[in-house]
Amino acid sequence: MSQVVTFVVCYARTVAASSSTRLHSPVAWSSRKSVQDYYDLEAGETERTPLLYVRDNGRYRVAKLRAADPNHLHPVAVGLMVALLVFLLIGVVIGVYLLLLTVQRPWPVSHPFFLVERPAWWQYPVALEATTLDRQAVTDVIVLHTDSEGCLDQERCVRYLQNTERSCWTARRDHIPYNFLIGGDGVTYEARGWKSQHGFDDLPGRNMTLVVGMIGNFTDRQPAQVQYDELKAFITESIRRFSLSSHYRLHGAISATSQDGAALYNQLQRWPHWHGFVSRHP
Repeated sequence: MSQVVTFVVCYARTVAASSSTRLHSPVAWSSRKSVQDYYDLEAGETERTPLLYVRDNGRYRVAKLRAADPNHLHPVAVGLMVALLVFLLIGVVIGVYLLLLTVQRPWPVSHPFFLVERPAWWQYPVALEATTLDRQAVTDVIVLHTDSEGCLDQERCVRYLQNTERSCWTARRDHIPYNFLIGGDGVTYEARGWKSQHGFDDLPGRNMTLVVGMIGNFTDRQPAQVQYDELKAFITESIRRFSLSSHYRLHGAISATSQDGAALYNQLQRWPHWHGFVSRHP
């Protein structure tokens, strides 16, 4: 009889222990509660950390949820910042465009501006050495004719510039005196450019003037229309580059004993901003 009682007591203890184990089993809890309701009771009442069920090799194990990273940026915040930067960039572009629209143009320009820079026609080791203008935008443009044979294609115009550069360097160790020249091919050729003083000793205003040469002799005949169109495009481009004031003054150059360029100046005197002649000193 005592053995039977002992067996019953042991069996009851075994059943109780088995029930307690199932009670705390995550598999058993999953049928009674959701995962969010399961907490680590060992953490105490003041620190209740949510747990997750993680399957590992066919078994379930409990893992704590990681706390949110304070340095992590929310995707919505990133999107808003990118959109703000895009709007700012668009605003800057529109502002620059509106600023360019306010630049006064002397006339509507339909002829495009063509520029051949100095290194394209003068590929020699002697670099340009000329005094730099001490102002960004000059106020005067003097137009001359070169009083030479004209050129109607780029090959001949480039040859003229090269021969003139060599002659000036051989005669007085100086560079071609023009800032720019315009050929009969309707192209502008850079000589000293927008940033250097012209090299004519008999012309005034070295530090406030751009000197433009029209290649050819235009005392008795007009330049080709394409040269006039390119001169207009050059003036407009100079204003656009802020290298020439929008209130510039256009001049011709004459001497007391010569009427050089009379046909050229007969046309230029009808242009806006014409401001008369400057005298060439003998």
